Amino acid sequence: MLRLTSVVALSLITAIAGCANTDFDPGDGGGTGTSDGSGYGGGDGGGPITPSCPGQETILKGTVFAPNGQDPVPGASVFVPASVPELFVPEVKCEVCGTFGSADNLWFTTTEGDGTFEMRVCPGKRVVVFQNGRFRRVHELDIPPNTTLDVPATISRLPRKDGENHRADAVPKIAVATGDFDKMECVLRKIGLDDSAFDLYEGADQLKSPTTPLPNFSTLVNDLNKLKTYNIVFINCTNNTFETELAKPGVRQNLEAYVQSGGRLYITDWSYDWIEQLPSLAPFIDFEPGPSGDSPETKDAAAIGMGGLTVSGTIKDSKMAQWLGLFPSTINNGRAQIEHFLIDWVIMHKLHKDVKVWVEGNIQSRDSSVSGTRPLTVTYNFKNCGKILFSSYHTEGRDDELGLFPDPKPYPQYCGASASPQDRILEYLIFDIANCVKPIQ
Repeated sequence: MLRLTSVVALSLITAIAGCANTDFDPGDGGGTGTSDGSGYGGGDGGGPITPSCPGQETILKGTVFAPNGQDPVPGASVFVPASVPELFVPEVKCEVCGTFGSADNLWFTTTEGDGTFEMRVCPGKRVVVFQNGRFRRVHELDIPPNTTLDVPATISRLPRKDGENHRADAVPKIAVATGDFDKMECVLRKIGLDDSAFDLYEGADQLKSPTTPLPNFSTLVNDLNKLKTYNIVFINCTNNTFETELAKPGVRQNLEAYVQSGGRLYITDWSYDWIEQLPSLAPFIDFEPGPSGDSPETKDAAAIGMGGLTVSGTIKDSKMAQWLGLFPSTINNGRAQIEHFLIDWVIMHKLHKDVKVWVEGNIQSRDSSVSGTRPLTVTYNFKNCGKILFSSYHTEGRDDELGLFPDPKPYPQYCGASASPQDRILEYLIFDIANCVKPIQ
């Protein structure tokens, strides 16, 4: 027996595996997934009847944490399915909240802004799932009657790598294209993901890995079938490493097909042409110099920002602001100090109405022709299936490795230990847009 409180004990019987795509949309009544991983249904009366146990209910409470066991995850799902959920399909899918599912959850809830949850359940051996998108842990708990059980973080944290709970699909499959000016892979490490949980591809030009050669990112974007095996693709800000790839119609079509199939694409700064040069993605963000309508602009045309800025970024989403407030020195009066603006950073001009602004700030171009408040971090859904994030600034910069004679370090030696405000913003969005897609009408 494992002592959880002074009055109750929780016995962990078996660590169970397997789960379908079971993100919970509060308006949809929850739902476990189908065998093909296309969950998100429930609440339609077609599933099993929720057990009733008057006077015997136990309150299950705790906090869902990031894989590091320290950072709370808001909006995560906690639920008891009617049966052990199925495996995810090993490829991207249109995972739209509330539109799929053939079985109901018995009990479900979502975490608050500080990651906490409470859920009333009937006693007995119950499968309990802690999940955010394709980050998912499954446990079997022996729940005694009529008490309160505090679930420890060792159980409720999200998984660090595949293989936890004896399953091979505990985390989404992630690809990261390295860069010369950004290191989003270090944020993944800071939130607690094991290095084995994501695949690095060489995207850097000057700062290529000095040790084990990485597969080139071009090998991934030229192979649509392989691209679709990744749920999330990060493209760091880098030199003009990808110019030749973006000139290939097949590569542009592959990226569009990937996002349309349900892929999540995270892009920063100079790598913005992975959005701008794709005809179906370009209309959502009009980059400088605007307006340009829906047509792609000349490559690199929006790289006009003044370098070295520190911007007091306004957090436009109240839930993000609340979460950032949990970390000392990250936010003050709804603003976060944003750094690592590369010289000639990319400025957004105008957004489509369905693009969500998370952070904005007062900026300036290098020639002062552009100034004022502009969006700095945005996301949007693509055809109610895939999701895209673009940020004009970096997480951590790799500037200290650049010079007349650059001396690149291997991963993870170039990763810092502390988390900057922009690291925290990306962390929040990793979990937010990894979740199911809420359709835009």
